[in-house]
Amino acid sequence: MALIPCPECKKKISDSSESCPKCGYKLSPEKIEEIKENEKKSQKQVAIGCAVIFAIFFVIYLICSNSPDSQNNSIKTAEEIRKEEIGKHFSAWDGSHRGLTAYIKKSMHDPSSYEHVETVYWDRGDHLIVKTTFRGKNAFGGVVKNWIQAKVDLNGNVIDVISQGP
Repeated sequence: MALIPCPECKKKISDSSESCPKCGYKLSPEKIEEIKENEKKSQKQVAIGCAVIFAIFFVIYLICSNSPDSQNNSIKTAEEIRKEEIGKHFSAWDGSHRGLTAYIKKSMHDPSSYEHVETVYWDRGDHLIVKTTFRGKNAFGGVVKNWIQAKVDLNGNVIDVISQGP
């Protein structure tokens, strides 16, 4: 036993009733079957409507995820990747370039007196120019401030010392 709407007053009535208790509309077995068929069709239409709405939202999502804004993020990501690769050769503690620091310590009279002051670099595409300012003891034991500017490859190796000063 299922409830169906009365064709006359739209009140829900039993499908086994012969007439509507509210308005008195006479129901034939054929009319009851027709009402049941219409109910099934309307349920299918609702399901199809929901599927269409879902599909529209899905298409909008796909369009938005492939927008130019997300493509710009991939360009930034390439720049960030390069910056990270370059950053691997610099100390997170004091910002010194590891390869240039090792080179400086090899040429010092007292490598244990090395004290990093500042490091800056310029990206030239296939290499970096790195300038490090540092303090250390000279041959007479006095602490002096010095700087060195060098050409460094992208693997962190010192290629050439460009200039240095007191």
